[in-house]
Amino acid sequence: MTKLRIACLHGYTSNAFIFSRRCGAIRKACKDVAEFHFINGPHLVQPISGLGGLDGPSEREVVDETTPLEEQPRAWWRAQDDRTYSGWDETVEFLNAQMAETGPWDAIMGFSQGACMTGLLAAAFEKPDRVPGLRLHRDQTPLKFAIAISGFRSREPRHEALFEEKIRTPMLCVLGKEDYIVEADRSQTLTDACANVRVEWHEGGHATPSQAPWRNFFRDYIAAFAEPSAGLDWRTLAGPSDRPKGSPSSAIASANSSGASTPVLGANSSSHRRPGKSLADAEHEEEQERLAALVGSKPTL
Repeated sequence: MTKLRIACLHGYTSNAFIFSRRCGAIRKACKDVAEFHFINGPHLVQPISGLGGLDGPSEREVVDETTPLEEQPRAWWRAQDDRTYSGWDETVEFLNAQMAETGPWDAIMGFSQGACMTGLLAAAFEKPDRVPGLRLHRDQTPLKFAIAISGFRSREPRHEALFEEKIRTPMLCVLGKEDYIVEADRSQTLTDACANVRVEWHEGGHATPSQAPWRNFFRDYIAAFAEPSAGLDWRTLAGPSDRPKGSPSSAIASANSSGASTPVLGANSSSHRRPGKSLADAEHEEEQERLAALVGSKPTL
């Protein structure tokens, strides 16, 4: 089976290293069907004080380019009050360089702001002329599929042309029932923009689900595109809620725990506890809930 190349885009104030760690169990489960390439966003930003739900590094008083790369909060743009995305032009040039170096990509998986970018790129790969300055890899075709976790549609006026027609690329939207940062109505803006979409909900908040039913679902979903002759249909695969917890079974093959090397790419780089939830996941969500109550506001993504 030919492994699919999947570009992975982190959320606002996070970075490629953190997203890679959060997806560790998913990477291991999918090692026979995919190569994940985690890309570091081009913009250095400051941590958001008092909000841990964005999956960012631990808070520091100030971060700059001398801060260790794996501790730098990164972003794809800075959202402004007038709905524009500051730094977008630089992001386009950054993506051009990434695509030239690591493309072509078979798929993109993004979280939060990175999921918004996933929707943008899925549309742009279908209509590249609608993104001024975008230069696709010479062998790039429209994506086989995309995965948007806690995603939303761009509000930047310059992106409106991308959504004049619905995105045709198969889109998997993964949403958290307790996500207080990107709530259901905002996520709906992205699902409404897609012609071929599957929506799956998890019980948690603003996080990437990776319990056994979820990582096995991700593996089989990707396998449906990696090996079409296997007869899997991404639309009708058993969802995570229909899979037994802890089951290693797969529609293709069982995944072992050895994993695979995963490059981290990008700016300045070289290349209440619920059943079935790990302690780390539960603590992460409890921290989100605590901070939400303390801060009482949401960041601008």
